[in-house]
Amino acid sequence: MTEEAHSRWDERYRVGDWVDVGRPAQIVEDALPWLRPPGLALDLACGAGRNALFLAERGFRVVAVDLSLEGLQPLAARVRTGGLSVQPIHADLEHFAVAPGTFDVVVNTHFLLRSAFPLIHAALREGGLLLFETYSVDEIDVLGGDIRREYALERGELRRAFEGFEILRYEEGVFEREEGERGLARMIARKPAS
Repeated sequence: MTEEAHSRWDERYRVGDWVDVGRPAQIVEDALPWLRPPGLALDLACGAGRNALFLAERGFRVVAVDLSLEGLQPLAARVRTGGLSVQPIHADLEHFAVAPGTFDVVVNTHFLLRSAFPLIHAALREGGLLLFETYSVDEIDVLGGDIRREYALERGELRRAFEGFEILRYEEGVFEREEGERGLARMIARKPAS
């Protein structure tokens, strides 16, 4: 991403315009029946780390990656005081790599970088879980949201992007959230054996 994107996200965290709520994303809570700690989890675009902390509290070791140093600072502070197994990493996901088959869980919430789909495929071990929830075109077409269309999944796009995965839960549409209605695509899926 550009230096402008780095600065924009740092500023949003600095002024409190993008404050993570205390609870994890709904898709992470919904995945509890399938999560089998201990294991290694990757939280992409983790922000202040609500999903990473939730998983660490349940016995996972978590690698939490974000573009914003400002966003990672509250996470690093909570990790220090709570003694949780979370490794915050400042990185641009367009230039981030992992060893193939490393992670038992990959989390991607409220973030869309299509060029990171191959990273997700590669990062998950066979049988690993993908927890994905982000804006869909319903945020724009149904709710009149002001996000740019390039940051919204088209209908069915998430399922197609991970074709061959075992779909444990898949939903698209308008969902009620604490902050109001949101147009989302949500998926819990298991990577198949090759």
